[in-house]
Amino acid sequence: MATSTLIQYLETEQKDGFGATVAVGAATMNRRQTEIFLAGEAVLVGDCVSLDLSQAADGDKAVHIVKADSGTATDRCPVGVVLRSAENDGSLAAGSRIEVVVRGVCEANVAAHAAGDVLGMTAVPGQLDTVAAATDAQVAIGIDGAGAPGLATVYVRGAF
Repeated sequence: MATSTLIQYLETEQKDGFGATVAVGAATMNRRQTEIFLAGEAVLVGDCVSLDLSQAADGDKAVHIVKADSGTATDRCPVGVVLRSAENDGSLAAGSRIEVVVRGVCEANVAAHAAGDVLGMTAVPGQLDTVAAATDAQVAIGIDGAGAPGLATVYVRGAF
């Protein structure tokens, strides 16, 4: 994994090049861990993604991602949630570099759920829903709940 978890910046302000104090900002996600993957298919921000186990080479299986889907055997290894494109043009198309939250807070594509529900992948590609059984892959915990499918804040549990 490329992201380091050894040093986490927790300060709320810092000094600029002239010695003046500047705010770092409350939106800084110092506890979120992300990784860059290659999209095996087009994805959307918030999609739950899986390693693409349909890749021929074992090394490629750990580099390529597709939308997580409990109904497809090669898409059942969830690693996190799409945060954004890592491309200069913002592309989320197949072959693009994608930044994925593998642990921490982000917005995810979820079905209706309550705050505190444990969420896992479903047969709807890319969507998280309340887990039905203890043996289901647990990907995230709902933070704010959602009354209908769409984007909601979750904590990705960090299984990757």
